[in-house]
Amino acid sequence: MGTCIAVAAAGLTSTIMNRDKPAARCCGIVGYIGTGDVQPVLMEGIEILQNRGYDSCGMTTIGGDGQLTTTKFASRGTTSDCIQLLKREAPSQHGGHHIGIAHTRWATHGGKTDTNAHPHMDWKKRISLVHNGTIDNFAQLKKDLIAKGCVFVTETDSEVIANLIGYQLDLGRSFEDAVAESVSQLQGTWGLCVIHKDYPDRIVLARNGSPLLVGSSDGQVFIASEPAALARHTSQYLMLKDGEIAIVTSKGIDQLLESRDMHRISSETVATSPDPFPHWTLKEIFEQPQSLARALNYGGRIMAHGNRVKLGGLDQNTDLLAIRNLLLAGCGTSLYAAMYGEQLMQWLACFDQVRAIDATELEQHSLPKHDAGILLLSQSGETLDTIRACQVADEHGVRKFSIVNSVGSLLARMTSCGVYLNAGREVAVASTKAFTSQVTVLALVASWFWQNLRSEEYPDRCSALLDALHRLPVYAGMTLNAHGACKRIAEKLKDSQTLFVLGKGFGYPVALEGALKIKEISYIHAEGFAGGALKHGPFALIDDKEQTPVIMIVLGDQHAALMLNAAQQVKARGAYLICLTDFPELVQDVADDYIVIPSNGPLTALLAAVPLQLLAYELSIARGINPDKPRGLAKTVTVS
Repeated sequence: MGTCIAVAAAGLTSTIMNRDKPAARCCGIVGYIGTGDVQPVLMEGIEILQNRGYDSCGMTTIGGDGQLTTTKFASRGTTSDCIQLLKREAPSQHGGHHIGIAHTRWATHGGKTDTNAHPHMDWKKRISLVHNGTIDNFAQLKKDLIAKGCVFVTETDSEVIANLIGYQLDLGRSFEDAVAESVSQLQGTWGLCVIHKDYPDRIVLARNGSPLLVGSSDGQVFIASEPAALARHTSQYLMLKDGEIAIVTSKGIDQLLESRDMHRISSETVATSPDPFPHWTLKEIFEQPQSLARALNYGGRIMAHGNRVKLGGLDQNTDLLAIRNLLLAGCGTSLYAAMYGEQLMQWLACFDQVRAIDATELEQHSLPKHDAGILLLSQSGETLDTIRACQVADEHGVRKFSIVNSVGSLLARMTSCGVYLNAGREVAVASTKAFTSQVTVLALVASWFWQNLRSEEYPDRCSALLDALHRLPVYAGMTLNAHGACKRIAEKLKDSQTLFVLGKGFGYPVALEGALKIKEISYIHAEGFAGGALKHGPFALIDDKEQTPVIMIVLGDQHAALMLNAAQQVKARGAYLICLTDFPELVQDVADDYIVIPSNGPLTALLAAVPLQLLAYELSIARGINPDKPRGLAKTVTVS
């Protein structure tokens, strides 16, 4: 590779813009080294990576005077205003510099303050670094370093790495050896980019469990934690492996021990604005007809002849057909999609046993004893808890495959095969189009197993599911017409403190996902329950004086009578009842408000996710909240 650009390691400097005081965990890294101006490259990278979630950001560069210059901010009034603060200051502080690192942080160790923001320096201000990950043994290391005279100014685990490197420099080690020796003492996960004021021609990188990518173009080198941040500068990149340390200089990358395959970056244009929509959340909700069509490969994943499902990633791995007991594992939205997939697979009788499990809870004893398989779901393909679940399965010889959105992500590489969502990049922290695409792909996977196992049970069910998949993109577009009704209902609910979302059968995981969306972006305490579950305790929270809102998914299926009975019960206790239904005549005499969705067989309930997303969005707007960047949340959770 040619000239190198360093991403991710950065340090404090003589020009720190301090305001508050706590620390954070790493979410996004960018770096550059070359002949161009580093500041716009780093700033653009930070803006692209902001979808990962952040509450502070910063950059460090080395100027012509050989000094480290660091500018960093924590957000003030909102989750995201730190980027605007940095964008305002960066040109004057870092203009004309040719090497630097930058970072967006999501606080884990230490509060949301300027001081705790990355980059971090050693106490003698020689090196600066950015870090993604979590250091498990930071407390003991910090105690030892303080005893040796090191001074700490932040609450972060990342500053421990900086001072550990500084201490190794004091012992007479070279820059590269100081990093290597320090890394050998760490326990946990890290993606590190480190620069030294006396070595303005290099960046030292280290990785263990947190992605670092390096690409080059026209005598420049770029570093990032996500391919999207490289896409405007290079068409391909290499990825550091766990345990590796690399030196990036103007001449290339040293200390990679063997030749490395290059990964190509998708040609998809990376948008930096949601225009013409006011927010990414709304844009991505309205993109669902297109994202669902892509999940189906515009019909190409269902062959016209014989109505058979064709999934290249699975067709070449027919050993998956030996799975009789399947686990589906995911976190958050991916878990709720997995629960919908679980019901579809049970409905088709694809397996002897199929069960969805929260990846955060998966342990050895969770795995089936015989003929086992695990299907892992993650939008980003980098979710740490899901990666760990994959590792547990791998250690015990369980067949594994995945459904992910991000091509070439860690989970995609760790699993033997899988299916991509092709949903396009999600920028808003709260997932919308990825959820509906995940359920769509799970429906394809369920049909693939049913067809390839030559099951003779329920052929009418498989046909109904495939027909529903064909209709899904168009019907999703029709469901978007509910936007006006959702906005009107949001005005009525905006002052609510608590609400409930109920569903049964396929509607149950959609109710859970709808409640998650509402609590994520409107900050209303929302809980999802099975249709008949309120009478087992939560009825106590329905307040007739407050007219506690209850949203129910009431479909014209075998659960209609039970759901209508539950509707009468919540109305009798004074609830304000909103129904999502494909048969308005079912609910018009009991509901205070209702929204009509199209009937689409086993995927009717999935369409109810769209008005729930729109309602969550409009509630956030009505309550004065930025739906794209909810407080305390990150798009890609790469920490424990």
